[in-house]
Amino acid sequence: MVMKKMHLKFCMPILFLLINFFFPVAFYGNATTFPVYPSIEPNVKFWIKVYSEYSTAQGILHDSQNLNIIYEVVELLAPDRIGAKTINEKRTQKAKRKYKDILKKLAQNPSVSDGEAKRVAALFGKNANRATFRKAMYKIRCQIGQKDRFREGIIRSGAFIDQIKEIFHSYRLPENLVYLPHVESSYNPKAYSKFGAAGIWQFVRGAGKRFMTVGYAIDERWDPIRSSEAAAQLLKHSYEKFGSWPLAITAYNHGISGMLTAKWTKGGYEEIFNHYKGKNFRFASRNFYSEFLAAREIATNHEKYFGNITPDTPVESRKIVLAGYASIKDLGQYFGVDMATLRKLNPSLRPPVFRGQKYVPKGYSLRLPPDAVENRMGASTELPWNIYKYHQKSSRIYRVKKGDNITKIAKMHGIKVSDVILANKINSKGVIYVNQYLRLPLPGEVTDMSETPYRSAAEVRQQRTQAPGMASLRTSSAYEATTPASELAIDPAIVGGNLEVERVMIQKGKPVGIIQVEMEETLGHFAEWLEIPTKIIRRLNRFPYSRTLQLHMKVKIPLDKISKEQFEETRLEYHKKIQEDFFSFYEIETVQLYQVQKGDNVWTLCNDTFAMPVWLLKKYNPKVDFSDLRWSRKLVIPVIKEMTPNAADIVNPSPTVPLDSLEDDTDIGKFWDNLYYPVLFIALIIAFILLIKRLVPNFRKKIKTVFAFNRCLYGYGKTDANRMSARLEIMKKRS
Repeated sequence: MVMKKMHLKFCMPILFLLINFFFPVAFYGNATTFPVYPSIEPNVKFWIKVYSEYSTAQGILHDSQNLNIIYEVVELLAPDRIGAKTINEKRTQKAKRKYKDILKKLAQNPSVSDGEAKRVAALFGKNANRATFRKAMYKIRCQIGQKDRFREGIIRSGAFIDQIKEIFHSYRLPENLVYLPHVESSYNPKAYSKFGAAGIWQFVRGAGKRFMTVGYAIDERWDPIRSSEAAAQLLKHSYEKFGSWPLAITAYNHGISGMLTAKWTKGGYEEIFNHYKGKNFRFASRNFYSEFLAAREIATNHEKYFGNITPDTPVESRKIVLAGYASIKDLGQYFGVDMATLRKLNPSLRPPVFRGQKYVPKGYSLRLPPDAVENRMGASTELPWNIYKYHQKSSRIYRVKKGDNITKIAKMHGIKVSDVILANKINSKGVIYVNQYLRLPLPGEVTDMSETPYRSAAEVRQQRTQAPGMASLRTSSAYEATTPASELAIDPAIVGGNLEVERVMIQKGKPVGIIQVEMEETLGHFAEWLEIPTKIIRRLNRFPYSRTLQLHMKVKIPLDKISKEQFEETRLEYHKKIQEDFFSFYEIETVQLYQVQKGDNVWTLCNDTFAMPVWLLKKYNPKVDFSDLRWSRKLVIPVIKEMTPNAADIVNPSPTVPLDSLEDDTDIGKFWDNLYYPVLFIALIIAFILLIKRLVPNFRKKIKTVFAFNRCLYGYGKTDANRMSARLEIMKKRS
């Protein structure tokens, strides 16, 4: 009886693993789907206060490790006030210095008699000692309140939360996951972070393209419904990896590979929360699950926290799937719908489509007002063929040469100077640069005179210092600009670099191009633009899987499937999209110099010190090798200013990186990601063998006997009589 119990005890974990491996969805939605562990209760309470008590005009000064410790609530200016960022930063820094000094006093003498010091000491409890206060000096953090943004998010969510719930039900996911966008973006469909995360679910490009279309004409991350389908797929995929919603939700922020490492290192969620010290497992990742629990509590009981709220109502629409490419202008005229309505109903269509630079792609599901579809099409589901185009509209690209100016380029290509300026959002002085890529507008393009050109750092600091290598900025009209292009200056609006295929050669009868790696490019990008797997490029260049690309490295690419011109066009559009998206929400206010400190690297500088995308830092420091940052080196740092206060950066100052944001797709990331199931399967086989060994006495001896029997029975050179006698001998031994 004891033996059976022992076997049962040993079998149950293996049985659980087998069921979890083959039927992971079976564990969705049980009673402990989203447990509130005792160790995270203080964090959940803290985030409930952040979301329901303090507004964006208040900063909560607290300990970054123990969220029970709140030093003070600092009064700030509303983020939309002029100069608010600078003033608020000064106020928070002053408050931080104050409490750092108090903690320093307590570290020297915990029994100090000062009244304010006593109040601070009491926050840490009776067991606090000198070491406690010394560590706390470096853990003072300011969290901006979110009450007003969360309330607005509750209102906004009404427009599509019911549809999102239906999507999550269809994927057999817990309904409460629909409250995650309150953490990510305050349910703001136009939320965009400095790190390139877009929409209510804050997908970065690398993760988004796995589940959606993310390109120059269409970016489905901006569509709340389409991105919710992608989020459901991602969350389901994540849950299947972990079998735990706390881990799966944390992985949405920290990345699946990162959380797998944490799980293998520490085990369950509580152990990870309390003890994991991973390099990139910081405040945002550690608190992400707690934030979700707080958001769920407030969203499901919003009357308790905000009183009566009237959420937005869903906007009705009908979908028409396009059988070919089509001009948005032609579609609007055909259905009698204005551009503003088409923009509102189709948020995934990017500005180039509405400017006439690109057609609406084939296969796109166009949303239209129901009455417009009914009036024009009736029961029909197809559009007339004369509205369609055979191919997507190509972009004409021109690389500026020495001696060029706007007027000369416009005359050369038979287009207006004003159209070139507006199509490329050139600054108000009409200045261009050597090696700058200009997109030449095509006939029929809409150039919007109301669009504000980018404001470059060179313009901001013009009166103080002329940007190096930039031609003198004249006061003449931009439309009569004759300023010759000089060396490429630092201007955020410029898409520079060497984006052309340098040369084409024939290798084994096939065309092969040589390109130079530029900022924000990976093998995954090249493979995507060439419509081939990354392994083909690796094989062509003899790159091992551990090889990462370095800036300005030369790489061979096959051009037998996609032409040189197509590759160059797609490559330029990728870089233009990054900058167009970023500068739709942010501008460069000025620049400052920074001296590299010990311990600095490109990751800490961009994520911790300055909160900016890597491509922007590299753009302002083109000659710096960031893989080998030298101490005391001076860097040019652009100071970023938000054009409109952006929920994505206030709620989650750290980038949200679903699926690790691995742009490669990633050869290495995919390798380890795909290795998970084979490793688990092998582990289960080993566990099964160990189980058999425990259950079957003399297991090894019996296995040897079977092998010996087979050798005797089927051995070479054996006669039938010999085989039979050998078999009888073994049977005697077994009996």
